[in-house]
Amino acid sequence: MYNNHQKFDSQSIAAKVRELFLHHGIGKRQHAKELSRILDLSFSHAHRKLKGQSPWTLEQINTVAGALGETPAAIVDILPESDPPGQMMVQDAIFFVAGVALPCVAHIGHELPVGRQAEYMGLQQDGQWIIYRCDEAPQGKRHCVELIEIRPGHIEDQRLSIAVLDDAHQAADELTKYLNSQGFNAVAFYDVSRFCQAVSKGPFDGYVVDWLIGQETAQQCIETIRTSEHPDAPILVLTGQLGTDLRESEIARAMRDYDVLGPYEKPVRLHVIEAALQRCFNL
Repeated sequence: MYNNHQKFDSQSIAAKVRELFLHHGIGKRQHAKELSRILDLSFSHAHRKLKGQSPWTLEQINTVAGALGETPAAIVDILPESDPPGQMMVQDAIFFVAGVALPCVAHIGHELPVGRQAEYMGLQQDGQWIIYRCDEAPQGKRHCVELIEIRPGHIEDQRLSIAVLDDAHQAADELTKYLNSQGFNAVAFYDVSRFCQAVSKGPFDGYVVDWLIGQETAQQCIETIRTSEHPDAPILVLTGQLGTDLRESEIARAMRDYDVLGPYEKPVRLHVIEAALQRCFNL
């Protein structure tokens, strides 16, 4: 039995999983798809797990390790429980109170002798620890509960985040609105500095950038993406100047040096950009 207290470092586990995928011959662009299959998650949720943005449970670690023919120790340092009888366990649990089920972390002590009471009791049901008040606990092997930690929850946005950069506000807004309507989480930017600042603070899952922003090209933006925490994110380049030899050669160089996709001609064909993003993420 393992200590199931969820204090795992999501970033380090994600890095280990990516490393194991590569070791087993799974290419980078297939990582999210493979994790989605193994854990039965949505593609976007799997993508966030691989970025370390979604917490990992012990069960998920065990499942991934088993699918790859590895032990959980290949992903995270987990020590078998060898505690003497009666020592406290720290477990992920569900706390039932006033008819509401709250995820929690419970510090569970020894099994209570028949007739012995405690204010809160823990019972293991189908592999899951359930915490009850004494007068609400069902029959079974009851353990005393020393401490219950209830963590503030949040609703995780599982949509893929897409940054749209175009100095033509109407064009950027139109594409952003369309991508949001198709299940992405798109954000519009209109200048290079704000775009680069946002990427530095928190990289997106993908990017759609116009090559020419005012008098600047998107070169700096692309370099910022490729040196961010998510350097392999897909980048789609737009241009309204395919007939210009200079622009074509610049974009061609960016395609070779930075693995950008395109160019996609403006005015933007919304369905084409959507299809290109779906292909990048294997949707």
